[in-house]
Amino acid sequence: MADESRQNKLASAKKMLKQFQQKSTAPTPSGGKKKKKTKETNSHPDTPTSRSPDPIQALLKGLVSDLHRSNGVSFPSLGTMKQTDYDGMKISTGDSKSLSSTDSLRQLSEQLNGLVSQTNSYVNGENVISTTSPELESRFQELASALDSSNLTNKQLSTKIEELKQQNQEIGNQLDKEKKTFEQKFAKEQGALREQLQVHIQTIGILVSEKSELQTALSYTQQAARQKTAESEDLSMRLQSVKQRVTELERTLSSVSTQQKQAEKLNKELEKERDNLRLESLKISKNTDELKQQNSELSEKLNALISENASMRLEVGDLHKRLEMADLMIQQFSSQSGTPDANQQLRMMQEERDQLGAQLTQMSESLQQLSAERDQYVEKLREEGAVWQERVQQLSEQIQLLSQEKESARIEVDKLETRVTELLLASAEPTETEPLAPAGPSEVELALRQECEKLQQELHSLQSRYQAQVQDNSQLSRLNQEQEERLSELEKTLQRQSDDNVDKQQILENMQSDKATISRALTQNRQLKEHLAELQNGFVKLTNENLELTNGLQGEQHVKKELAKKLGQLQESLGDFKEQLAAKGEELQLLQSQRDEISAHLQQYSAAYQQLAIEKEEIQRQYLLQAQLMDRLQHEEVQGKVSAEMHLKELQQSRENLELLTKENQELRAQVLQIRSEPESRVLSRIEGDGVESDAYEGETPRTTLVIPEDFESREEMMAFLNAAISKLQGEREEVERYLGEQKRYCQDLLLQISELRRQQMSGSLHYSAGKCSSSWR
Repeated sequence: MADESRQNKLASAKKMLKQFQQKSTAPTPSGGKKKKKTKETNSHPDTPTSRSPDPIQALLKGLVSDLHRSNGVSFPSLGTMKQTDYDGMKISTGDSKSLSSTDSLRQLSEQLNGLVSQTNSYVNGENVISTTSPELESRFQELASALDSSNLTNKQLSTKIEELKQQNQEIGNQLDKEKKTFEQKFAKEQGALREQLQVHIQTIGILVSEKSELQTALSYTQQAARQKTAESEDLSMRLQSVKQRVTELERTLSSVSTQQKQAEKLNKELEKERDNLRLESLKISKNTDELKQQNSELSEKLNALISENASMRLEVGDLHKRLEMADLMIQQFSSQSGTPDANQQLRMMQEERDQLGAQLTQMSESLQQLSAERDQYVEKLREEGAVWQERVQQLSEQIQLLSQEKESARIEVDKLETRVTELLLASAEPTETEPLAPAGPSEVELALRQECEKLQQELHSLQSRYQAQVQDNSQLSRLNQEQEERLSELEKTLQRQSDDNVDKQQILENMQSDKATISRALTQNRQLKEHLAELQNGFVKLTNENLELTNGLQGEQHVKKELAKKLGQLQESLGDFKEQLAAKGEELQLLQSQRDEISAHLQQYSAAYQQLAIEKEEIQRQYLLQAQLMDRLQHEEVQGKVSAEMHLKELQQSRENLELLTKENQELRAQVLQIRSEPESRVLSRIEGDGVESDAYEGETPRTTLVIPEDFESREEMMAFLNAAISKLQGEREEVERYLGEQKRYCQDLLLQISELRRQQMSGSLHYSAGKCSSSWR
């Protein structure tokens, strides 16, 4: 159990030391403060704390206070006694260490007996036996037991302090050894670095001399490169002129090929449009046949209706006559009212009147049926007019498309004419440096002849298509004329119907006085008139549109005639163009032979220029590599100097840190010794003092500025603080070791950099030697 408690105490002390290290690793001014604090602790080593850590001191205070209460006499407190006899105590501390626990108890008992006797003598001037002797004895026994326990704890603490001293000595020895090893290693590394610096300086001198030689070689190579670049520029100018000529000829060939392709596309599009128009013409012919049949059926129906209307009119006239006769008979019978047969005649007349009314109702029903049939016929006419309007619109759209195609064909013909003129002008320009043409046709001439034959075939096909389109247009014009004739017939039938409607209106006006049905028929007839007027307007519009279509067709026919004339002219120009192409073919052969010769010369010059460019690039690369090496060496020299200075500064700082650590260790040792001597001195001072009140003592104690806490509640707390201080020292040692490891790593990094520099120098020297060999070989 004791070992476990010791281990726990050591762990807590290490934690306290780490915390103390963290606080002490503040900026540099803290060092001065620490020194000041240690000086203050040395100046007041034996000052007692405000609270007594020992149980003996607490018992003594209790005894003194009881004596005060029992006797009513004020005695000086232990604090004042300690302050007054402070100098005497310093002398007696050395002797008190040799005293044993029994001697200290005897001295205490004697002093207490003396105090008790003094208190008894002060009471009324008589020696009175105190009644509190058993209580004092019991307290003395308690004091003795407490003294024994405190002695035991003191012994344990002293053993622990000795162990800690040994550990501190071992740590100091290890630090000294590590210092020595580090200094030796650093001296060796400095010597190696100096040797490497000397080697670098020598290599730099060699590189500077090589650089001057390379600069001279570069100047010679630059002059040769300039001469060769001038020659290459002349050759490139010649090449450009030849290329321009070749490109012009290629452009002419490509333009001719594009024109042929466009003509083929146009022919295909015209064929498709012709087929579409034929299909549409067939559809229109079918629709016209159907419309003819419908018109014939409708005309038959109209004739039947007209005949029915005539018969109805006759019947209506007969009925009017009968009514008039009936009215006359009624008037006569009314004047001859005395006859016996009057009643019978009246009855007969009434029956006839009823019969006539029934006939009138039948006639009204038949009129309604006729009006319904008329409405149906009007709706049919409207539908047919809408269909004709749609067809007319389709025909107008087709005419617009044909006009657009005609314009595009005109534009293409103009382009072809311009190109032909350009080619004629180009062929007319004579070339000064043309050798004699070789015999026999070339491939270009054959290709051009084939293209000309294709163009002639396309022209023939266009002419045939044009004639077919002219025939289609004539057929369409005939169909339009037939439709106009039919429209005129329909107009005539409508006029007849309008005349018939006038007659019907007169009849209805006569019948309007009898019944309201006749008035309805009149309103219907008015509506029919309005519809007829609308239909007439529609027919007028259709006639106007047909006239416009005929005018457009005539214009297209005129345009097509013009196109046929132009095609004839183009055929004539194609013959001329063939002759010019033959001459151009001969020129192309001459130019091809010249181009082959020039291309052979250019290949030779380009091969020589490429070799020069490669050599120039290699020289530039070598120069750049050497310049980079020189810059790197200079930069590394500067870095080496800076790193050496930094290492020296870091070594000085590490030495200063080690000296500070040693000083702090010494100060801690002194503090431990003071702490060991403090409890005995406190006991003696309290036993030998004169005594003043505790309140005055607590007010007079000065507050120390130590890092050590002022109040220790127990011995264990004091030991924990000591262990913490020791662990702090161990942590500082670990930090020093870590710093040494980092410096070692940094030195290793420097060695690696130096090795890389040596490799680069070796590679640069190899490159330089290879460059010299290549230059000498050249």
